[in-house]
Amino acid sequence: MKIDRPIATAIILFIILLLMFFLVVPEYKNFKKLQLELGEKKAEFNAKFNYYAEITRTYFDLKSHEEDIKKVDDALPDNPNFGDIVYFLQQTANENGLTVKNLFLSKSSSNKVETTTNAVKDIIFSIDILGSHASLEGFIVALEKSSRIFEVSNISFNSDSDLSSQSFSMQIVTHSY
Repeated sequence: MKIDRPIATAIILFIILLLMFFLVVPEYKNFKKLQLELGEKKAEFNAKFNYYAEITRTYFDLKSHEEDIKKVDDALPDNPNFGDIVYFLQQTANENGLTVKNLFLSKSSSNKVETTTNAVKDIIFSIDILGSHASLEGFIVALEKSSRIFEVSNISFNSDSDLSSQSFSMQIVTHSY
């Protein structure tokens, strides 16, 4: 039996086309799908890499400003520690030539300024002191220069006959988290 050459060529081409359709095309589709997944994984990797690079950059940026951040933490601490504040006020008054008659906590309340988890609290102290106007001025300047934020919200002058020593009543506000 002799097979005609054009028919044999046609059958071989048909078999090749069938093999391509059933073997090569599915593998090619799988290859394209894997290429697409690889592109997505690369994009995901690059996004995560950029995210962590940004976190690292921010971390080192914060590390370079560590002293400034410490100053902010000193100015607005997370723990009010009333004893330290009272001691500071008494020492500062004494250093400026004032005598503390009374010092007490008037109020500790939550302020309207809130962060995501903490609220800034106002701590109000009332202090009665004896001394001169110059000493009072030095005391107020020392409060302004301290690392902690102090605000003098009210000053009352009680007049005495002795002009060298007067009685003052003050309300001092400080803050903490």
